[in-house]
Amino acid sequence: MKKSIYILTCSALMLSACTDFFDEHMLDNKDPQVTDVRTGMTYELTDDDYKQVANYQANIAKALALDPVDSTGLAELKAIASEKSFTETASADMYVPALMTDKFPYLDNGTTCDVLYTMREGKSNRVKEFDGAQGFALTIDDYETIWQKRGADYLTPATLPDVPAFLAGKLANAKQGQIALITYNYSDDEPDPSELSDFLPYELTLAELLAFPDEKRHQISGYVGEVKSSISGRFYMIDGDYSIYVYGLTDEDGNKVWKDKGIQQGDAITIIGRYSEESGEPQILDGIYVSHTPANPAPRRAPMARKLEVINALYQLTAEGWQPYQNDQLKQAIALPQSVYQSAGVTAITDPDIILKYLQAVYPYAADKEIYLVAYMGKNGATADEWVVNGTEFVLTTGYITETMSFEVKNNQWVANISTYLQAKFVGEGPGKFTIQHVNLDGLNYAWRYQAAYGMTASAYVGGTNHRLEDWLLSPNIRLKKSVQPQLTFDQAVRYGNVNDNPKWLNVMVTDNFTGDVTTTEWKQLEWQAELPDGSNWIFQSSGVFDLSEYNGKTIVLGFRYKTDFDGIEVPSAPTWEIQNLLLAEPAENE
Repeated sequence: MKKSIYILTCSALMLSACTDFFDEHMLDNKDPQVTDVRTGMTYELTDDDYKQVANYQANIAKALALDPVDSTGLAELKAIASEKSFTETASADMYVPALMTDKFPYLDNGTTCDVLYTMREGKSNRVKEFDGAQGFALTIDDYETIWQKRGADYLTPATLPDVPAFLAGKLANAKQGQIALITYNYSDDEPDPSELSDFLPYELTLAELLAFPDEKRHQISGYVGEVKSSISGRFYMIDGDYSIYVYGLTDEDGNKVWKDKGIQQGDAITIIGRYSEESGEPQILDGIYVSHTPANPAPRRAPMARKLEVINALYQLTAEGWQPYQNDQLKQAIALPQSVYQSAGVTAITDPDIILKYLQAVYPYAADKEIYLVAYMGKNGATADEWVVNGTEFVLTTGYITETMSFEVKNNQWVANISTYLQAKFVGEGPGKFTIQHVNLDGLNYAWRYQAAYGMTASAYVGGTNHRLEDWLLSPNIRLKKSVQPQLTFDQAVRYGNVNDNPKWLNVMVTDNFTGDVTTTEWKQLEWQAELPDGSNWIFQSSGVFDLSEYNGKTIVLGFRYKTDFDGIEVPSAPTWEIQNLLLAEPAENE
């Protein structure tokens, strides 16, 4: 059974500063001769630290100097406090030194500290695609366009292939990459040919139309009430206790019909029209005459009853035209169903818990690390979020990650050691932010562990038995965004095992897409740059130099895999692996 163990650093970071203060102020020792150089320190920024960073006068001066005209730099500095994170332009190497000087003013030249902070990388490229997405529901006119004037107010399997051409006309100015989130009525059943004669209307009572107004064409019957104009055919139509103003009555060709048909107040009348409130009151705009008393014509055919489903769908403009949206980096790309809005009683999603509950209900067996993109109508229009499965839980991705940067006291000032990306002495200083993940311990409690005298050590030999197991030592996120020729070195001792099997069992791995779980991460195994110690003694030797230049501009994680669990391989003698003095940095000539 796999589980992760996280090792916490217990360094008393303030101890040295307090000691110097006690020497100088309590013992009147103005010139203590003790040199206080600390290495292996780690410090993780708190919420208050981000606020302080934005308020230091030294940092404000730096920010103003970046762009003195419109103060963009100052605005980005202030955003560090509100967002509790740094960015590429408002970076930790620029603004953290002032904080370190404030917190640790008494530490001497040569002191180093790895600082953990939050980096704001923003939306993923997949979500950024939805900036400016168009969201709309198909109207009666849209359906008529798709059906070419012969159809219904819904789509069917036969008309779905016509949607791309419709979008090309509807969004004629769209640029490649544009996304549309469209809502439409849908039926699996094709309409009867008799329903398609002239896009026939629904028959409704006046009470029904007033209770549920929409943009559909409806056939309505009632009595002619007060006549406002017998020339243009403006009158009130009455049906029981309900009335509606008819603003203009013509035949299907647009000809005036009032006098030709001899329509009089009190006549029963049937018309076709659409509901409107353009004049400030309910009305039928540009009604079309069907019949009136004394004639008693047969009712016009109405569409047969059918079950309609409201569909939300995603389309994107590609080089080949409008296509249903897809992205093979995702497990699912979802247009949030209309039923979710209806259940929540909203027309726009502002609470992410609504989406979370939907995902939990519809994808209860989603696999760890799968990515789901959900597009929806928000308060400002169409947008999208990404959700990642963390174990068994859906987690909304925020574009924030934790990173580590090394800082050093040089010339009595804290500075970012931007040519050093990670250093860990281990011996006597703890594991820092390195973690251990067990994959298979074959009944043991651990393989990797920290030992103060030796550093990080791993062995599969316990109790006289050589175990078949797999255990990982993992670095924190290492930021190589500005690297040129990053090189990894460390010292290692290997005892026991044998020269043939040890290179198979002891591996240095790297990834630029760590999922949080070694078993679901795609790793690259690094080739050994120097021969492993032969296992005959405890002498530490250099690992050689691993060139990681191919990861320039990326954030990586290193993995030290101890694995004797290979099919068909016996473990006659399990090695002990010890690591110390790890350094990932630019070579001296690049500093």
